[in-house]
Amino acid sequence: EPEKPTFEEIVRNFRKNVISVTPKRDTDMIELKVKAYSPSEASFVANTWVDAYRDLNINESRGEISEVVKFLDEKLKDVKKKLTASEDTLRKYKETHQVVELTAETQQLIKQLAQFESLYQEARTDLQANEKRLAYLKAQLSENQRALVDKAAGLSSPAILELQKQMAQLIGDKAAYEAQLKGMGLYAKNDQKLMGMEQRLAGLKKKILEETKKMVAGGITSLNPMQTSETLIDNILQIETENKSLKAKTNVLRRIVMKYSRELNSLPEKSQKLARLEREATVDNNIYMMMRQKYEENRIVEAGKIGSVRVVDYAVPPQYPIKPKKKMNLILGIMVGLGLGIGLTFLREYLDTSLKSMEDVEREGFTVLGSIPIIAPQGRNNHSNKRNGEIKRIESRLVTHFDPKSPISEAYRTLRTNIQYTKVDKSIKSLLVTSAGPAEGKSTSVANLAITFAQMGTKTLLVDADLRCPVLHAIFDLPRQGGLTNVLVQKLSLVEAIKPTRIENLSVLTSGTLPPNPSELLSSNAMEKVLEEMEKDFDMVLFDSPPLIAVTDAAVLATKLDGVVLVIKSGATGRDALLRSRTLLQNVDARLFGIIVNGININNMYGSYYYYYHHYYYGDGKHRKRKGYRELV
Repeated sequence: EPEKPTFEEIVRNFRKNVISVTPKRDTDMIELKVKAYSPSEASFVANTWVDAYRDLNINESRGEISEVVKFLDEKLKDVKKKLTASEDTLRKYKETHQVVELTAETQQLIKQLAQFESLYQEARTDLQANEKRLAYLKAQLSENQRALVDKAAGLSSPAILELQKQMAQLIGDKAAYEAQLKGMGLYAKNDQKLMGMEQRLAGLKKKILEETKKMVAGGITSLNPMQTSETLIDNILQIETENKSLKAKTNVLRRIVMKYSRELNSLPEKSQKLARLEREATVDNNIYMMMRQKYEENRIVEAGKIGSVRVVDYAVPPQYPIKPKKKMNLILGIMVGLGLGIGLTFLREYLDTSLKSMEDVEREGFTVLGSIPIIAPQGRNNHSNKRNGEIKRIESRLVTHFDPKSPISEAYRTLRTNIQYTKVDKSIKSLLVTSAGPAEGKSTSVANLAITFAQMGTKTLLVDADLRCPVLHAIFDLPRQGGLTNVLVQKLSLVEAIKPTRIENLSVLTSGTLPPNPSELLSSNAMEKVLEEMEKDFDMVLFDSPPLIAVTDAAVLATKLDGVVLVIKSGATGRDALLRSRTLLQNVDARLFGIIVNGININNMYGSYYYYYHHYYYGDGKHRKRKGYRELV
């Protein structure tokens, strides 16, 4: 058979699994909750527990504090009457003798005398209050216990006598030092010497109490220890020790008061009479305020100890179980899901350092030459068996040729205009189009930009200077061989290498044979000579180069041209990559005309204007048949 749990185990499990006590925030109330299998059982256990706790609190909260409150209440009435009488006497004396005030020295003397007499009366009041507390505590002891405590209070030893002598001397020194400070007007509670004396005085009190306890230990043991309240006796001994200190303190303060009183008696008769009345009124007022404070403090303590537990609301049988809460669980699930989704969104946005709009670029201190919306691929399958997927995607994005009236074509024409006016004092003959990293749309941008220049009648040359991964030859359906590298190594002349396109005023110089040393070729003297010849034969020369950060080709080529245009992709190019690109161009003294923001969402780009523009062009011409590249030719 399983072993039955003990009573202590049952109580422990009951407290752990059935009862829960929770303090109410910002109040002095507690809330008791009980879990049970039936509503009536839960309310019954809760109410029984509350009643038991209240009864226990009432029995334990009563103490000696009530006696102190009664004593202070009686004393407070007497002091108030005395204060009223002394104030009336002082007022009548001033009115009768036409006296307004005393000399400064006399006022200072009265002030000091009043301070020390107030301290004296305060010590006496504390001593009398302690006597009331002692009487109450001793009344709770048996006859044998009272006899033992009375005997212990009268016990003494050489050690105790020496400690009491030191304590009296220290109290006298402390009072004298306070009188000296107050006479000089330098009294402060945080005075280092006073604080040191307080610490030494507390240490002496503690030693006297310990010695007294040692002496009465044998007597307590001789009594029946089961009937002796150790805590009660400790409290009595502590009060007795405190009373010895207070008696020594009152003796010292009384001597100081008598000293100042003698000085007061030496004043002229008229001044002496007024000074005495002033002193009595001031002392009575100080004593009244002190006793009033002590009375209120003890009343607060009494209220906190006697009958401090009150049942605000008894438990009633609940109508519904506390769990499971289906609606709450559903609501919490929705809220947590929404909160988590929103939080992840904000976190992703915070961690995302990519540049998404023209405003983001301008905030970094760059000039934005133009923004190109996202280009939807054109449905062309003419050469799907000849090109890989990347080439087909780029070829389909020559929107300035296939759809010159689209808003995207207009964006490229705006870009062309902005580039023309970046250098008004001198016409631009050569321009490098590059990007910070791969797949940001530089080849698409330079191809469409070249078409826009050609469309306005400018004799344009598009040079594929990407000697590592060239793509322009595939876009325009031209052979790669016999291009720029062949001209630089003098295998072909520039005229022989330039290939015409089926677009009027546009020629292309392909990359040619891919060399092992592209950057050395681009930085050679032959490149400068070829560039001079290009600028002589063409009105505008556009260069497509590798990404700026990946290799040094673009930086090398940028030093030889009139300027550089940097392409970034919205939502893909990071802020650090853009800043790094500017640093690389500044290191070689290249001139950066501005930034092309590529791939911007057309619906987020200045709102309804672009939406209307897109709808206007594509809505009217959506049934218009578009001809392919070869059909246009």
